[in-house]
Amino acid sequence: MGRRESWSVGELIITDRIRNGRGLAQPFLKMMTIVPAAIVANRYVASTNMINGAYTVANTAPGDGLAHNVTVAQTAAGAEDTNGKVTITGKDVNGKVITEDIIPDAGVTVQGNKAFKEITSIVGSGWAINEGNDTIVVGFGEKVGFPELIAATADILLVGFDTALVNAPTLAVASTVDGCTVLVPTGDGTKKLRVIYQIHRFDKDR
Repeated sequence: MGRRESWSVGELIITDRIRNGRGLAQPFLKMMTIVPAAIVANRYVASTNMINGAYTVANTAPGDGLAHNVTVAQTAAGAEDTNGKVTITGKDVNGKVITEDIIPDAGVTVQGNKAFKEITSIVGSGWAINEGNDTIVVGFGEKVGFPELIAATADILLVGFDTALVNAPTLAVASTVDGCTVLVPTGDGTKKLRVIYQIHRFDKDR
């Protein structure tokens, strides 16, 4: 859990320049090499009663130096409660403050979509007891964030994990870096995830 990321190892121009309104577009190949930790379902909040208000955050980061999605698992006590939502606040890979609302579901581990490198608060709201006090745990999952914004999933060219290529990897991109993620097959703190992708820079950006 103490390992930290090792990000990009170089850039390479891979096509001729393409002119557009911002100048000359330059696609660059980049590689991300990281060692994701095994998921910890209760890393942030151990099993506790669902509440309206702030939960005590046990750990502020996943522990492997990477940005991961957040997971919420609910256990019902009798009939399922009115779940409300859990609002996660923290920071992305660049230190920008981000938030995400996750709606719990009894018997299910709900996967968040944003990649948090740090968690600063976890707050419940809209919850109402039905038959017994349901409990939740909050941890991190196997969606790992990229170190920079990816324009499209087509720009993620190759994913390898341990000693093999990943066929049809689960990828996501968004308008912000926290939504650009790749699903790790099964991290264990020793196996390397390698991703080759391209980014697009423009003469006016340089």
